Amino acid sequence: MRRPIPVLALSAAIALSACAGSRGPYPSLAPRPGEAERLIEAPGADTTPALLPEQQASLRADLAREGEALAAVESDLKRLGAELDRALAAARGQGIGSEGWSNAQMALSRYDQARAPLDAIGARLVPLARMVDSLPAADADRQAVDALMKRTAAASEKAQAQVTAANRTLAG
Repeated sequence: MRRPIPVLALSAAIALSACAGSRGPYPSLAPRPGEAERLIEAPGADTTPALLPEQQASLRADLAREGEALAAVESDLKRLGAELDRALAAARGQGIGSEGWSNAQMALSRYDQARAPLDAIGARLVPLARMVDSLPAADADRQAVDALMKRTAAASEKAQAQVTAANRTLAG
């Protein structure tokens, strides 16, 4: 049984007209009050972070201890670095395995061993840095920790450079 095309067209037109709905006012697409952007501040957001007095005392004692340890390592490295330089100069021109070369290797070993505490000092400074990382950059405690960390890193880099140079010299 075949339906005529005009009946199908009329059925489709009636079905589509039901989708059109009323032509009344539509809701606004503007943001609703609950969708508006709001700035919510945490309580105490206007206060500057600071360490408690007992935290400051502990931090300063730790910094003094680590500063003294770093000064001792720097002193040892200076003395042993001079010995290494003298041993390398004496070994210049001598072959690998000679007495001068062996003495320079021993001096290098002593120097390399003396720089090991730099890593330990750097590791002990990490918790101190975490303690002050929320403080403003101008805070004296934060600046003291940052300065000691930079000094430790610089001493470590300098010692590594001296070891690398000595190894090149001894390699022939």
